[in-house]
Amino acid sequence: MSALETFKALQSSEFGRFIGGQNHLFCAGLELAHIVGMILLLASIALVSLRLFGIGLKQQSVATLSKATAGFVRTGLALLVGSGLLIFIPAATSYYPNDFFWYKAVLLTLALATHLTAFRWVTRNETPSPLIARTTGAISLSLWLSVAFAGRFIGFF
Repeated sequence: MSALETFKALQSSEFGRFIGGQNHLFCAGLELAHIVGMILLLASIALVSLRLFGIGLKQQSVATLSKATAGFVRTGLALLVGSGLLIFIPAATSYYPNDFFWYKAVLLTLALATHLTAFRWVTRNETPSPLIARTTGAISLSLWLSVAFAGRFIGFF
């Protein structure tokens, strides 16, 4: 089954038609949940990344700060994934030809892979190497911000 066929099947499914048939207030709530999720995720990643750069919150270790923000990252990601799927499914075929949708999908995959591997490894270390910490923080923050920008551009193209 091709990607386009999968997108058509999702959109025309009973669930897709149900979500698509909801009123504008429901859709606005989904958009709001998506924005709140992005704020929680990006703010947490930014705080830890800035600490990895050696900027701010120097009184706390990277590991302590990472543990303190982990719940916000998980909540933000859950809101983003849940609301994102509910926004995507009823209009799946309109996303298919959109290049920014595909950029976002690739960037999201890279951001998640980086977060679950290098970022997690560096932030669990009490005293990570400064070069590795800065590089990991820069890559992680850049990827997550790129996901947000690509997602924002979906609506314009």
